[in-house]
Amino acid sequence: MLKRYYGALFITFVISTLYACKQQQNAVTARLIFMQGDVTIIQNDINKLAGIGALVSPDDMITTGDKSIAVVQIADRAIAHIGSNSKVIVKSLLDTSVNLYLEKGEVISKVERLQKGHEYMIKTRSVVASVRGTQFLVKSDEKIGKVAVNTGSVMVQPVIETEKGVVKESVIEGGKQAIVTVEEEKVTEEVPVTIQKISVKDKMKMEAMINLDVIPQDVIMQPEAFEKVQETIKQNVEKMQEIESLSEDTIKQQIKKERIERLMQQKTRTLEEIKEACERIDVVKLYSGKEIQGAIISRGESYKILTTTGVVDVAKKDVRSISVIR
Repeated sequence: MLKRYYGALFITFVISTLYACKQQQNAVTARLIFMQGDVTIIQNDINKLAGIGALVSPDDMITTGDKSIAVVQIADRAIAHIGSNSKVIVKSLLDTSVNLYLEKGEVISKVERLQKGHEYMIKTRSVVASVRGTQFLVKSDEKIGKVAVNTGSVMVQPVIETEKGVVKESVIEGGKQAIVTVEEEKVTEEVPVTIQKISVKDKMKMEAMINLDVIPQDVIMQPEAFEKVQETIKQNVEKMQEIESLSEDTIKQQIKKERIERLMQQKTRTLEEIKEACERIDVVKLYSGKEIQGAIISRGESYKILTTTGVVDVAKKDVRSISVIR
């Protein structure tokens, strides 16, 4: 009888040990690779040491203050840029599943192509976003969840249930964003998922992460090599902060100006290229009977007109009429 008891105990011990080993093998490492300003890591109401290189564990809560940034690398598969005034809870760090909960604020993720059956997920109060490899942004506040996709595609599903059951997933392709608004714990009708074009600001912020590559573990463990990487991360973070400080209209004007300057530097350009950059084609008719097509880039006593062959100067007194082709 005693032998049976110890035999069963031994089997239980072996199974538990194997299960624990499996869990250990399935765990992946997450590490704080950059921080700026007020960044805190909390577990069980206790503040952990939040410094560059610090490990991030399941159940950790990462918070950022005003004008503060945290960048977390998750194994060799993803980089998560946590914006200012954000709160992120790490739910799981497993080989097959990385799960973050964004309580408030913004997280921009760059996810490497994952193996079949593996997923990277960010959940908010109102929406769940899961991917297998892409660049995307998730933003959350008390009522609204936003998922913006730069490249690839993201599966988006509202968290809330309707009387008919769980709301189905939507696939959001690159260049689009999904907005989910939830005001009640349960709604009668279908939860509206508004799909629209992403903003220029969000697109630029996500593109600023293109140069943020996953850092090899051997580089992280070498202080000098890791310090060099820090400078690259800092430059990208500063670029993202600069973009965040600008209005959508200001960014659009900057992009337009840069496009026009690039066109002016080219030897030739098409009317289609001019129209795309300037958002119009001006048809300038002169008293001489001559007609010039292009885009007026400056006005005064004379007009500068960007044409397919170059920039043409025309005296204002010689202009009979101007019409615009949109």
